[in-house]
Amino acid sequence: MTRRINKRVVRLTEASFEEQWQAGVREVSRRFALLGEDTRQRLTALARELTAKKGELDALSAPAEPAAHCAACGGACCVAGKYHFTKADLLVYLAMDQPLFTPSFDNGLCPYLSAAACLMAPGYRPFNCITFNCERIEDRLPAASVERFYRLERELRRGYDGIKALFPDASLDGALL
Repeated sequence: MTRRINKRVVRLTEASFEEQWQAGVREVSRRFALLGEDTRQRLTALARELTAKKGELDALSAPAEPAAHCAACGGACCVAGKYHFTKADLLVYLAMDQPLFTPSFDNGLCPYLSAAACLMAPGYRPFNCITFNCERIEDRLPAASVERFYRLERELRRGYDGIKALFPDASLDGALL
């Protein structure tokens, strides 16, 4: 009997995350559709900058072979990933007219991971995901790459602040869930 109750609680939680995801996507999409042309153009410019910087961050980490290290530890840092995808991240998808992925809230890890890899291209990954390198990865990078990585992280943070500034009521700030 206890097992059934526990399974039911888990299913309700997974459904709740799915419902929250859908509600968040609807609300952000609705707000995006209401943007004036000037704001939309500024958002698109910021989105281009963010995706380019995230691509650079990914390229800087590539020599350390992060995918192999993440696979070896099972992506332990990704367990709480459901809260990393923000409304600003969704706005980047919308501004860049990119199709949105479908998360899996029942995989036991980050809902944005498939069996093979992240559901998002590097340029579209959340801030926490693209800027985190564990010691296994960072220790394998040259000092100049690490320095450049953290400089890009600061620039990326300013880009997110720029998106937030487009919505002074803070309605599009924070996690999607």
